[in-house]
Amino acid sequence: MSGVFDALRRWGPSMVIAGLALAVVVALAVLPARNWISQREALDETRSEYERLVGEVAELEAQRALLQTDAEVVRQARENYDFVYPGEESYRILPAD
Repeated sequence: MSGVFDALRRWGPSMVIAGLALAVVVALAVLPARNWISQREALDETRSEYERLVGEVAELEAQRALLQTDAEVVRQARENYDFVYPGEESYRILPAD
């Protein structure tokens, strides 16, 4: 039995120091990995938002190009603002009470 206690007395502090060193190394490896994973997730979300915004910009540019045509301006004016050409009459039918 005394051989076991002698081994513990001789190797015990070394094993504790080695265990602490291993724990520090693992902690130093895990924390950057966790940060890297969260940054990748944030980057993926940002890319998705960017792609959505690029699509929205393309739609708005197409709408802007359409609104610059005379035909669309006339259509919008007649539909939304009840504009009429000279000589035309505009009628509005109101709902019954």
